Amino acid sequence: MDEEAKVIDWITSEVEVETCTMQDYPVYHSGKRVIDRSGDYLIVYFHPLLEKVVYTFKGIEDCFFIAHR
Repeated sequence: MDEEAKVIDWITSEVEVETCTMQDYPVYHSGKRVIDRSGDYLIVYFHPLLEKVVYTFKGIEDCFFIAHR
């Protein structure tokens, strides 16, 4: 599975995608921005040094969380 597929797989398993909009977010490697109806968002991307999917939230883009499954 390539890196973008890993990002999309995590998003579809952890987020109610039918209630959100997903956009490419090229600032980060294989990045996707998932926006809910209120305008809040989650940025999910593949961290090349950690070789893991990570995510961050609106307003705290300077830190990230490792996506465990």
